Amino acid sequence: MLLLIMQFGLVLKAQTTQTSVNINDSTPSVNLITSSHWLVADNKVQLSDVQELKTWRDTFSPQPLNKNQSLWGRVTLSTDSNHQPFFISIDNPRIDALDIYVLDERDRIINSYRLGTTRPHDNRPFEHRLFVVPVDIPYAQPRNIYIKIRDEGPLVFAFDVKSESALIQKEQRNSTIFSLFSGALTMMVLYFLVTYTLLRSPVRFWFSVASTAYLLLFLNSQGVVSHVTGFNQYIDNLSTILCALLLFSLAKITFTIFRPLPTYYRYFLYAMGWLSAASAFVLNSYQQILLVSGASISSIVVIAVLAIFYRYKGHTISNRVFALGLTLISLTTVAHIGLYLNWVAFPEQLSLTLSTLIIIGIVLIAVAIAAHEKVNAFRHYNEQQTSIRALQQFVDMFEEAPEGRFISSLDGQLLRANLAMAKIFGYEDVAQMKAHLPTMSTLYAEPNERELLLGELHKNQTTLSRELRGKTRQNQDLWLSVSAQLSKNGDTGEKLICGSVVDISARKSDHQSIEYMASHDTLTGFYQRQAFEKHLHEAILFAKQQQEELTLLHVNIDQFKAINDTHGHKAGDAVLRQFSQLMKKIVSDDGIIGRLGGDEFGILLVGNNAQNSFMLANKLLNAVQAHEFTWEERPLTLGVSIGQVPWNDTISSSEQLLSMADSACYMAKKHGRNRLHTYSSTDKQIAKYESQLSWLPRIQHALSHNGFELHCQTYMPMTSIAKGHHYEILLRLVDEHDQRILPNEFLPAAERYNLSAKIDRWVIDTYFAWLAQNPQHKADLMRCNINLSGHSLGEQDLKLFILSAFEKYQVPHNKICFEITESMAILKLDETIEFIDTFKALGCTFALDDFGSGFSSYNYLKNLPVDQVKIDGEFVKNILIDPVDMAMVTSIKDIASAMKIQTVAEYVESKEIMVELGKIGVDFVQGFGVNKPISLSTMTDQNSVFNSEAGP
Repeated sequence: MLLLIMQFGLVLKAQTTQTSVNINDSTPSVNLITSSHWLVADNKVQLSDVQELKTWRDTFSPQPLNKNQSLWGRVTLSTDSNHQPFFISIDNPRIDALDIYVLDERDRIINSYRLGTTRPHDNRPFEHRLFVVPVDIPYAQPRNIYIKIRDEGPLVFAFDVKSESALIQKEQRNSTIFSLFSGALTMMVLYFLVTYTLLRSPVRFWFSVASTAYLLLFLNSQGVVSHVTGFNQYIDNLSTILCALLLFSLAKITFTIFRPLPTYYRYFLYAMGWLSAASAFVLNSYQQILLVSGASISSIVVIAVLAIFYRYKGHTISNRVFALGLTLISLTTVAHIGLYLNWVAFPEQLSLTLSTLIIIGIVLIAVAIAAHEKVNAFRHYNEQQTSIRALQQFVDMFEEAPEGRFISSLDGQLLRANLAMAKIFGYEDVAQMKAHLPTMSTLYAEPNERELLLGELHKNQTTLSRELRGKTRQNQDLWLSVSAQLSKNGDTGEKLICGSVVDISARKSDHQSIEYMASHDTLTGFYQRQAFEKHLHEAILFAKQQQEELTLLHVNIDQFKAINDTHGHKAGDAVLRQFSQLMKKIVSDDGIIGRLGGDEFGILLVGNNAQNSFMLANKLLNAVQAHEFTWEERPLTLGVSIGQVPWNDTISSSEQLLSMADSACYMAKKHGRNRLHTYSSTDKQIAKYESQLSWLPRIQHALSHNGFELHCQTYMPMTSIAKGHHYEILLRLVDEHDQRILPNEFLPAAERYNLSAKIDRWVIDTYFAWLAQNPQHKADLMRCNINLSGHSLGEQDLKLFILSAFEKYQVPHNKICFEITESMAILKLDETIEFIDTFKALGCTFALDDFGSGFSSYNYLKNLPVDQVKIDGEFVKNILIDPVDMAMVTSIKDIASAMKIQTVAEYVESKEIMVELGKIGVDFVQGFGVNKPISLSTMTDQNSVFNSEAGP
């Protein structure tokens, strides 16, 4: 038992025995980290307490201490050499608080030092960038050294003891290295900063900033900055801010070296710099180290990615050198961070090596920047040469342009012109033009033309192809096309006029001839209708403003078509030339004459001439009657009808005045021709004529926009049982108020203006298409009567159209019965018979409508191969009270029966009339007493509401 206690005491004594480090001439410098014992104690523990503790260890954990903890270390130093000074060095200038105690062999304090960044700089025994204190070690008199460290960051430091000669030698070596590094970086910074001021190259500025930041960061890590400035307590914050500035500058350099980067890369790299800078004010030292390390690694990785994918093409050398420099900086930075985060104190040689590699990397980046700018300068030079060549081409184009080119000031001073400009205005060359031209205003025939041109330029900044009259040096007029724009002198900011001038005198002359030809009739020399209407419109506006009198004469040559048909169109042209010469002689300068149509003319009279319009019109009538018109020595008789319209305030347009004059001329023709008729709004015949005129646009609109609607009205068999559908197709015009207008209101106008054939086409095409869409109805159809206008029967095109429609829509011919009005059939008997024969051969039937209204109905009935006669409703509606009408109906029925022609009675309005007609033997009855007309759309296969057997 006693043996165990003795062994335990020996162990405790061994643990508390300090390690002795001997310093001599062969070992002038010793690393004390591994020779010392260490322990972590509370901040309140004093040296005497620590000496009694038994928890000393050979190593310590470099992890950051808690706020209330301190790291203690102890070591015994001795020497067997001659007495010489020794120094203890702590090579970490960032330690917050450092206490060093020097004790003799009996643990009596000889010296103590209270150092650190949080303590006054005057506490240091030497003006040194690191923590260096002297220690006196006499021969055979060991010294016990105790150190106490309190710091927020990792416990990474070098703990050495050096002889005076070793310390001096180290400082000399470090001073040389620092001088070389600092000098090289300073020269680089100054060079790039000066060249930035000369070249204004942003990348040079940011490179000088980055180099400055690294230089200060290097010096600060070695304690130089804090030693010089005395700001010991801010050394960690300063390092963090310098790292942030370095990251930000590196990002700026990256954006220049590489091609335009996506915005989010810029934001990321900038954020790393700003985040690092912000950490200096909110985080402790250790947290700052972690954040800056993470930001640096992240930035380097991103920049490496950018170097791979976003490189300028054509910058191969600069890209590779930049990549090499960035690689060296990246590797050394990662090594610094890795060693520091693993709490390894940098050996002096390694630290210098890494710093050297970083400087080499910075130099390579500087070379890359220079190479990059050289390529840019070469490209810029090429671009400048291209611009110079383009500018020279522009100058050549200006000087050698076929059109005149000029540059002038706003006050009219000619600054520059080309040879073409001088030639246009009669000068031999530009020099002569500039010498003899006082101002640009003298080049204009009208003095105010240049002012108007300037006004347009001030308003729109440009004018294109403005036509104006100019004047040459020889005072000859010429037409010019001027294009110009306002621009600024790049040196003075003065506004200039740059433009071009083209001589268009020849073209203008041709254009005026073309305009004359476009506005005048080539045969008579009078205004064409469009030009005459323009003059008429202007005259009406003037008459409204000035209350001036105005009269329009509408002159129409009587029977002019007969001259063309009899003697040919050459004769007609000769007569027109003779007539125009006569009219021009009569009218003279008293009015404006226009040719409105083939044989129609207008005479516009204003002022006093309008008051004498009646006398002028009669003078023209008498002159035409007295004049002998000839063609190939054959005399021709000619007459004219004249319509006169005095203008008044109710007439608002030229179209209205022309229409009224046409109506008056029409009445002159109707009253016997070769006379003058004055328009009167109370004339009933003119009102009727104008009413027909008003229908013309409505009918045309209905034809082009499907403004018609088909209705049908049945007719009922009286002598047999009805089978299938029997009806007549009726036409309605739908007006703008959705009202249905009967044909008797618009068909006369359609026939007058030759639109009846178009209406017949619309009816047939629409009805046949409807039949094709309703096959069941087509199968049930027995007979459908379709009215044809007599004016259409003579048209060959209508006949071909109907034949095509039967084939197109597959309509059986025997189901269609065409109705022809008796009066029109008699007027065009031959055409009617030919039309009937054509379609009867195919199976169609024909009905003679309104039979009995003509004077020779029975005579023509024998010559018309019709299948039905429709007895005029004027006879049918009064048969119960008028014996004559009864006799007429009976007679028609008897004649038709004799000719084996069916009869259809129209206007059957009551059951009594229908019964009486049945007694007479009429085959079919039609009228309101049988069935009212209904829309064809109600008779579809899906909506069949029609019943052919329906009666009253």
